[in-house]
Amino acid sequence: MNRHLMTIFFVMLPLLGVAEDSIGNGDVVFPCERITIDSTLKVLNESELIEMALQYSRKMQNLNTNIEIAGYRLKSSGKWDNPEIRIRGFSTDYFSKSDDLLAENFPKNIDELSIGVRFRFPDLGELGEKKQEATVRLWDRKVEEIRYRQALIARVRRDCADVIKRDQMMELAARREELENKRIGIIEQMVQIGRRSVVYFTKAKMWHAESKNDYARAIQNQVQARRELAKRTGMDINTPLISFLLPEVTLELDALIDTAYQNRPEISLEEQTVELAVKQNRYERLQVLPKISFIEYNYHLDDRINHTDWRELRMGIDIPLFDWNIGNIKATNLAVKKKEDAYEAIRETIETEVRTAHIVYQDLLLDWKNFNRDANNLISEAEKVVQNAHQHQTLLPDEVLEMELTIVDTQRLLAQKRQDLAYALIDLCYTLGLEDYGTLTE
Repeated sequence: MNRHLMTIFFVMLPLLGVAEDSIGNGDVVFPCERITIDSTLKVLNESELIEMALQYSRKMQNLNTNIEIAGYRLKSSGKWDNPEIRIRGFSTDYFSKSDDLLAENFPKNIDELSIGVRFRFPDLGELGEKKQEATVRLWDRKVEEIRYRQALIARVRRDCADVIKRDQMMELAARREELENKRIGIIEQMVQIGRRSVVYFTKAKMWHAESKNDYARAIQNQVQARRELAKRTGMDINTPLISFLLPEVTLELDALIDTAYQNRPEISLEEQTVELAVKQNRYERLQVLPKISFIEYNYHLDDRINHTDWRELRMGIDIPLFDWNIGNIKATNLAVKKKEDAYEAIRETIETEVRTAHIVYQDLLLDWKNFNRDANNLISEAEKVVQNAHQHQTLLPDEVLEMELTIVDTQRLLAQKRQDLAYALIDLCYTLGLEDYGTLTE
């Protein structure tokens, strides 16, 4: 059975060689036009791109407008109603159509005319409750705007990290494709002189085909990453970017949780919601007290008593004889307890999010530190080996290329691990409600 399999393999081997020749010698098919970094354009850093994205975002402008609207409504809330002007006893019958002088006939036809002003008193606790309702609506708009702003900043940072990685991966893919192409020629010569088998040559052509495919995909990924960042910020797609060192978080976990409590806007919103529930409960409790409903002051013009004018003060008082508002008081008592529980729940949720993000970050940071140290040592040693091999012919030519490909693969792993660490740092920063890394390194 094994003899038959070997026979089939050696019969198919020339056909595989022809197929690989058609692949290996063909040109790379690129799915899109390659990016050419324009050195004449201004080099942008992460902070500049974030500022561009914030100004470019239509939704940010819309959310800011919503905050302004809620702010104006807050200013108009909790106000007394305007007074009411009251006029009584006024009729068109007072005017005589046959008389030419209205001023002479107007007073003599008046029996009694009353002019006054009426003030309606708000319910006890009503103004404070309305003011707090408007404050909660304002904070609701603020939370929406702040969290969207922080999410947008995080997306821009992820896009920047992605572009930096994709640019590097494209260069490494091009380098790998070049080395694989050289290896084919070298192994072909070694096969002719009997130093390598035709199986090894077939494998080399397969590795070369894979490298060309990776190169084409790297170009496609680079274009997509730059298009995404350009769409979000409005920058030119060929703009060069500055790669930056990732800061290391030095704060302890408890300090990070306290930072999240101070910066996450949901905490402030829940505090305002609890305050609203307290004021609603206070309002319902005050409904059982007698209260002045209105005060009215009138000035009377009376022609029946020798034109003697007189004044009148009227007042209304609501007396809660039948409805003691027991149900609403109990309901608002429970509402206060519910809002206090919701406040504690949001704190627990934020703490859980911070712990999870911190664990992920610490794991990837440790992975990055260890691998970066070992990889840099490996790359340094491999470069020395390659240099010595070129000078003293200590290795076979294909082995030298294998070392160079090892360096490329290690650099690709470094780029991937740097991006993973950058993503973890960005997620931690967003979870803490921060817009910059400065607080994390204090």
